[in-house]
Amino acid sequence: MTEPQPPAPNGKSSKTWPIAVNLGLLLLVAVLSQGEPVVIFGAVVGLAVINGIAALLMAMSGKLNWVAAFLLSALLVFIIGLGICGLMLSGLGSMH
Repeated sequence: MTEPQPPAPNGKSSKTWPIAVNLGLLLLVAVLSQGEPVVIFGAVVGLAVINGIAALLMAMSGKLNWVAAFLLSALLVFIIGLGICGLMLSGLGSMH
């Protein structure tokens, strides 16, 4: 049997909210643009750049946990967004 995981140290919190906010914004842009690939691609690139800048600012301030959170968020948004754009442009997104 595996041993239970120890609880997180006091004062430590999860750094997953950047991912949730970015995916929510990406979904909002996709719905409001009615699936226009150019708009979604622009939103993907814009969110990735904003996350990269946020990671750079966090690196300058010495908050390395936040750097990892913003960089992973930028990577995830970029991969998911380009996958969605690729599906839409190839015609596989309409499921015929």
